[in-house]
Amino acid sequence: MSDTFFGGIEGGASVSTVVITNGNGDILAEIKGDGTNPWILGIKPCLSRVNDLIKEALSKADLNNNIKLNGLGLSLSGCEDAVFCKTIETQLKELYPELTNDVTIVSDTLAPIALACESGGAVIISGTGSNSLLMNPDSSIKRCGGYGHLLGDEGSAYWIAHKSIKICLDHIEDFNYAPNGYSIDKVWKAIKEHLKIETVLDLLGEFYGEKMEKSRIASLCKTLADLANTGDKLSQWLFGEAGKELAKLVQSLYPSAHKLLLKENGGLHVVCVGSVWKSWSLLKEGFISQLEYNKSNRLIVQEFTLVVLDKTVALGGVYLIAKKLNYNFPFDYEHNYKKLFHYVHSH
Repeated sequence: MSDTFFGGIEGGASVSTVVITNGNGDILAEIKGDGTNPWILGIKPCLSRVNDLIKEALSKADLNNNIKLNGLGLSLSGCEDAVFCKTIETQLKELYPELTNDVTIVSDTLAPIALACESGGAVIISGTGSNSLLMNPDSSIKRCGGYGHLLGDEGSAYWIAHKSIKICLDHIEDFNYAPNGYSIDKVWKAIKEHLKIETVLDLLGEFYGEKMEKSRIASLCKTLADLANTGDKLSQWLFGEAGKELAKLVQSLYPSAHKLLLKENGGLHVVCVGSVWKSWSLLKEGFISQLEYNKSNRLIVQEFTLVVLDKTVALGGVYLIAKKLNYNFPFDYEHNYKKLFHYVHSH
């Protein structure tokens, strides 16, 4: 099995992670590169980047970069539609026939579940953008979100950053004032320094001009987290609101969960993926308040456990392609994650 090689890619809007493993499950190389969302790049440029990333990873693994992989699993943001995924798979085989013997392409929501949950579970992604999905043991799926910054991305880094900018803009122009009388001074200063602007009019170029870059705006979230951790009330409020949005995703998915998933130790397992979850201490209060506030029967969530991965999501791509090929891969679910938070509804 040492001469068997698999590749896996976690492709976000901003960053991609690539792993190469052998048939024994050993990770031979792990690298990071630019985003691989086919909606943002276009299919052919996206696949060109995929090819380049695999070649780079093979070289890092001290393998001949002309080796043909036994299988490649791509978990890409934007790949929600099965027909769209098949189109990309076909084009990959046509454009790069020597890259891999077989390929599977799925949404970036599926690989985290594959890595942490043997029988199914849920995932909530909150990075540059946001998305969520529930996979049941019978392969039935419930989705919520994943529609990009114009139609969704609630609770994401972009959403938090955009909300901070909008609050400051409205406050400065006396249109709406910051919540609870909070000062905007530190947040507005951080926005200006991050975007390298001086006035509110300079925001036009950031959002409507050629400079508009979703990931650049989203990266403001890290500075806002730092402000929140040092006591800035407006920044803390922003993360509390983001926590509420992420809890709504749990409320959306939970009623569709199979009873076998609900009976697992700790209830439904929800895999948390993305940089925003690193600020769980800032999200937690708003997250819990959303779950406790809405008491309608449809939205009552009885029990679940948030888990975070100890292994790269790209390894989930390897799990997916190995399963597709019925390969005897050493799947090791319980060592791939750790618990973040356990919730039980207070009656």
